Amino acid sequence: MVSETFLHAWRRWNELPDPPIGWLLGTARKVIANRVRGAVRNRALVDRVALLDAVAADVADHRGLAGPDAALARREALERLAALPGDQREALLLVAWDGLTTEQAAAALGVRSATFRKRLSRARAALSSVEDPPPEPGLPPLAARHPIKETS
Repeated sequence: MVSETFLHAWRRWNELPDPPIGWLLGTARKVIANRVRGAVRNRALVDRVALLDAVAADVADHRGLAGPDAALARREALERLAALPGDQREALLLVAWDGLTTEQAAAALGVRSATFRKRLSRARAALSSVEDPPPEPGLPPLAARHPIKETS
């Protein structure tokens, strides 16, 4: 952090006040704040990716899949989860992953219990009614893009 602070000072050498100690301390404070914000954002991203990977792994475990089949099932589950509208995805994750009751999840989101139950119902219906996720425009279906080679 010291080196980054002095790098800023070197780049603004002609603009530094005399004495520069106040400017250096203020710049160091801002460098530290930027690092803390970056670490918080990075941790949130890591947690979110771990959450989605764990949800997808549960799907593969539930189906009794292993190896490439499990990887494909995890990817399909993540694609289906990502395709849900944000409010439905959030409802599903609060109940399925965080283990909240519908009343607790509704309170956490600041909505009525009936509203939350409807979102959850729609999310579950959307996930159970879809056999294959729709392919991206111009791309073959997921199974065709990533064929599983059977070994004897």
